[in-house]
Amino acid sequence: MAGPRLETCILLAGGLVPSPLAKLTHRLTLELWLTAHETVFGRWCDVLDHLSHQAGIGRPSIRVVHSGPPYEPTHTLSDERFDVRTMAEPDEFRGPAGVLRDVTRKDDPDSIILVAEAARYIAGSLVHLVQDWNMYEPDILISRSPDGSPAGIMLMRCSALQNVPEAGYMDIKEQWLPRCIDEGLNVRTSTTLNFMPFPLRTREQFLSASAVAVGQSCPINDSPPVLGPLRPLTRTLDKTRIAEDARVARDAIVADAVVMPGAKVGPGAIVVRSLVCPGAVVPAGAVVVDSVVAAE
Repeated sequence: MAGPRLETCILLAGGLVPSPLAKLTHRLTLELWLTAHETVFGRWCDVLDHLSHQAGIGRPSIRVVHSGPPYEPTHTLSDERFDVRTMAEPDEFRGPAGVLRDVTRKDDPDSIILVAEAARYIAGSLVHLVQDWNMYEPDILISRSPDGSPAGIMLMRCSALQNVPEAGYMDIKEQWLPRCIDEGLNVRTSTTLNFMPFPLRTREQFLSASAVAVGQSCPINDSPPVLGPLRPLTRTLDKTRIAEDARVARDAIVADAVVMPGAKVGPGAIVVRSLVCPGAVVPAGAVVVDSVVAAE
């Protein structure tokens, strides 16, 4: 299958209001570890690499657009497979459509870009999205979940952003898309058939996505061409949610939790349904349930 040549993937990691998870972790969600071996950003790179091989779209560059301090990368986001650039939103009051206009201002109007909410875990493949693009060849193709809710991903021609004002606030769903439709642009939707776009805005959502990432069954509506086999989650698989360089005391109890690199869980501590962020410490004997432990 030969798809459109995809020039750029823009991961929107900012916004006027940080998510509840970002507030609790004090970190960019892309930097959080879903499993012992993969961050949210790493998963995005895997999904794009799979799409590049399976859909013939070329190898896009990646632009991560964040809101600046305190929610900016603590280290360089990189992947040897992609050209990755990070940048702060040009103006905090531009809105997502305005931000897209600003960061693509110098791009070729005919180029095709993939735009996505960065705080998503993609379980599965985006190949069907490209197939729908090939079928309709629209100006904008919006991915939606089977229940009709937005999936946080869209393919689009860069020229579709030319109607966004050079100043002022404009969001995507309430302002920009209606304007595009009024102006006669070809706007289509694509229902997710072979991937699930798990949102990562809360602790509960992150734990659900992490469980799927280590093997729990994923509710995909079609035969699932998922990246890697999805296996039923067992107690032994729980260990894959503890980073290899995390220090967990032998008598500590960790269940349905993610312990990220550099974290420490002290002797006799209990960590259940919780996130222990990079460099965070759970003291000896502490009981952490339904919580997020951030580094000090």
